[in-house]
Amino acid sequence: MTLFIVGHYKGASVKLRDVGRAEDGMEEKRSIARFNGVSSVSLGIQKQSGTNTVEVVDRVKKEVTKIRDTLPGGMNLNIAFDQSDFIKRSIDEVQHHLVYGGFFAIFAVLLFLRNIRTTIISAMAIPASVISTFAIMNAFGFTFNNMSMLALSLSIGILIDDAIIVIENIHRHIEEGMTPREASLFATSEIGLAVSATTLAIIVIFIPVAFMKGIIGRFFFQFGLTVVFAVIVSWFVSFTLTPMMASLFLKKHEKTADTSSDEKNRKSLFGRLRHQHYFTKISDMLEREYVRLERQYKKLLDIAMNHRKTVLILAISIFVMSLTFTKFIGKEFIPSEDQSRFVMRLQAPVDYSVDEVDRMFKRVEEIIRQVPEVKTILYSQGGGLTREVNRANMSVVLKPKSQRKKSQEQIKAEVRRTIRAIPGLRASVENVSMIGGGQRQVSILYSIRGSNLQDLENYTREVMNQFSKLPGIVDADTSLETGKPEVLVFIDRDKAANLGVDVTTVAEAINFLIGGEVEVTKYKDEKKGRRYDVRARLIPQNRVNPDDIGNVYVKAQDGRLVQLSNIASLQESGGSSIINRVDRQRAVTIFANLEVKPLGQAMNELNEISGKVLTAGYSGRYKGQADMMAESFGYLMFAMILGVIMAYMVLAAQFESFTHPFTVLLSMPFSFIGAFGALLIFGKTLNMFSFIGLILLMGLVKKNAILLVDYANVLRERGMSRRDAILQAGPVRLRPILMTTFAMIFGMLPIAIGIGEGAETRSPMALATIGGLLTSLLLTLIVVPVAYDLFDEIQGRIFKRKPIKR
Repeated sequence: MTLFIVGHYKGASVKLRDVGRAEDGMEEKRSIARFNGVSSVSLGIQKQSGTNTVEVVDRVKKEVTKIRDTLPGGMNLNIAFDQSDFIKRSIDEVQHHLVYGGFFAIFAVLLFLRNIRTTIISAMAIPASVISTFAIMNAFGFTFNNMSMLALSLSIGILIDDAIIVIENIHRHIEEGMTPREASLFATSEIGLAVSATTLAIIVIFIPVAFMKGIIGRFFFQFGLTVVFAVIVSWFVSFTLTPMMASLFLKKHEKTADTSSDEKNRKSLFGRLRHQHYFTKISDMLEREYVRLERQYKKLLDIAMNHRKTVLILAISIFVMSLTFTKFIGKEFIPSEDQSRFVMRLQAPVDYSVDEVDRMFKRVEEIIRQVPEVKTILYSQGGGLTREVNRANMSVVLKPKSQRKKSQEQIKAEVRRTIRAIPGLRASVENVSMIGGGQRQVSILYSIRGSNLQDLENYTREVMNQFSKLPGIVDADTSLETGKPEVLVFIDRDKAANLGVDVTTVAEAINFLIGGEVEVTKYKDEKKGRRYDVRARLIPQNRVNPDDIGNVYVKAQDGRLVQLSNIASLQESGGSSIINRVDRQRAVTIFANLEVKPLGQAMNELNEISGKVLTAGYSGRYKGQADMMAESFGYLMFAMILGVIMAYMVLAAQFESFTHPFTVLLSMPFSFIGAFGALLIFGKTLNMFSFIGLILLMGLVKKNAILLVDYANVLRERGMSRRDAILQAGPVRLRPILMTTFAMIFGMLPIAIGIGEGAETRSPMALATIGGLLTSLLLTLIVVPVAYDLFDEIQGRIFKRKPIKR
């Protein structure tokens, strides 16, 4: 190539070797990658939209295994980041919770039924419902993912509820003298309307959840419909399998002469296994305690009926006081999950070279490698679309959660404190996003917009300086990047015009000779089968200092060579490397992570600071998690309100009354007392998952009230007065109410305990539901009968109905 003729001078040929040299070199180094400290080449594989992550990863791993066998010696192929690992471990935990919850729910039923036979009949509803739900999920194209399996785990206690109510009613009629077959037919038809209403009450709550808009709608689509499928199947099982098995396996009640009239209905309830001595003793003890509880409940209910207004005022006061709990409960979009991995974003000063940046970031890499919980590190500098050499990403994979004592958040906090001592380093330690969207996975993304760039920079610095000093705010940074070294070339257009030099010619010459970014041509070596990009630029010693630009010659229109210093002046400066715009306004984004501080609290603090700093014409807007939290909470509130309206319509149709649905719906706000209290006591936040727990709770707590109100109406139709019907309906329905409530609580206990992968998101949902069920149980048994009596009396007065004897 050095023999190429590049021109002629005084009749002689000028070859390339006369004015320069040709080098067979490498392209200028712009990126570096290492895996566990060993130089490497990193390759990212992105699945197509709509495909299953685990399935794609498994297929890729099979191909990697085949490729690994073909590699030459000294070369290895490793997987540095696998998104399916956490998904598989999390789903395994949810499946364990599903099984454990089923056993716990069955155990809760056994405590009340005290008979293996009746417990098995009720428990058969769980496997029958779960397997049938799997079939429906498959028909709708659903997959076994975290959300669908979580829906089944939370519903495990609900699946046995309808069967409990039916079997309890069947046996009560058997004790009254019916044969098992007669009791199965009569009791199922008697309780059918109430069971159907409770089932519809849950369905109408979750249908709006399944069809919410936005990202939360995509998130909870399969969750909501899976709950609906499971509840419908359990309703069908309770009306078919449960009465059928009861008619076959339950025995006709035999009366004994020495059994007192007060306890004969309890003494032989569901039969005893007399040959099991220890079981009998425990069974008798539980029955005695239950009879004592029922007597106390009768007394308490009678007192409450004599002080109706006092009871309602006291209940409403407790509910209003519980709303103050929300001031002390943190709010966030999604709790931080321990995925056993996190990402570090590193940034060095913009004027550092590739090697200088690498030396700085190696210090960070060595610090991370010394952390005993770290498993692998993938370091990538200068990658991505922008290929900025002063930036790097570090993907850190930790040992599984079960193999380490420290949580992921604790390790991240320790890393932040350690690397803070490195001068000039800007770093952010972030979780790995499971949702995607192309944005950084930081808690705070706050965009400040305005017209004047200089004022915008000043306001942004002031807001960030104040915000970053607050406790709990870490990794505070901005998208503002100034100080990038640049040389400004000011061309004297008059001189250039007099000498016949075009401005475009000047720009092309500088770009060609100094930058070397213009490809002259492509050279193909036929022998070696290689292609080379041919670039031309000045030799290194002629392009060291900015003043060397002035020594460049450009060609005038008449062919003369004009030195650039004769027509231009040079000035060293520092400028912005990037300028962002939002809605055609210049914008700068503030980034920040949080440590032991809820997102809602951080947003309130940032709003207060920006309100004081920003003037007219400048505004801030949240993006990322904060924006999605506001949007998602809005959709959840709408789904909750719509569910309440639909529930009222269902109850109004069932009771053929406009008043009784209000009585039933009273149990919903009282459940929030326990839900908010549980979140506050256990230090959980009000987030997307705990919000879904509240919606689930709204569907569940109506079951108890429906059972009470429906049976009171049945007794009144048989000729009882309103008061007598209430006083009898409460104790009769006490046992099934306790059984169904504790079956749901026990079924959710494995999730609420919060052990295993992904427990950080599931636990608040279960805790809110369990807390609400407990308080709703206590208040519903007293408040609902009182409200039923009072509202029915008021309705009679308004419509001037003939009063019923009390």
